[in-house]
Amino acid sequence: MGHKFFGSEADEMARRFLSDERRRYQDPLKVSKAMCVKKGMTIADLGCGPGFFTIPLASLVGSSGLVYAVDSSPTMLKHLRVNIKKSHASGMSIKIVRANVSKTGIPSNSVDFVLFARLLHDIGDKTTFLKEVKRICKAGGTVIDLDWKKIRMKHGPPYGVCLSKPQARRIITRKGFRYVGTFDAGRYHYGLIFRPRT
Repeated sequence: MGHKFFGSEADEMARRFLSDERRRYQDPLKVSKAMCVKKGMTIADLGCGPGFFTIPLASLVGSSGLVYAVDSSPTMLKHLRVNIKKSHASGMSIKIVRANVSKTGIPSNSVDFVLFARLLHDIGDKTTFLKEVKRICKAGGTVIDLDWKKIRMKHGPPYGVCLSKPQARRIITRKGFRYVGTFDAGRYHYGLIFRPRT
């Protein structure tokens, strides 16, 4: 799993994920900077979609860093490749991985920073997913859950599907992570920071 959209539906969702409307309520570069990403880091962007965060993250880690862009939807990854070219990010270190986010194939203990944006609420088997996050993350690494606030809004998934901050925090800490703090992820989203427990 990554994004569950395929074909023409995925094309439409990819356009929505990168829309000007989304950028008005969530600036990807500003949010990426708020995550304290540093030059030279290795990052896994799980469920990367068309690259809303992948490309800003790659610009922050620079040529000495690496971003694994992981998604199971070939359509999303097709849009990502186009967006990399459009953004002149082709010189950046982005490794596109078509895979289920719960079985990425990324080497164990190799990633400084794992991001899953607008994804956890959609994952059926959260235990397997978070085991994979822990497997790929370095012992002192950072894990970011960026997801929809549980509020009634015209954007995003239905209210009943959304996870509140306390719900998300409880799910993740029960699976071997230590809660560190939060950051501003925009009007409709929250950002939670964790580290793997050793």
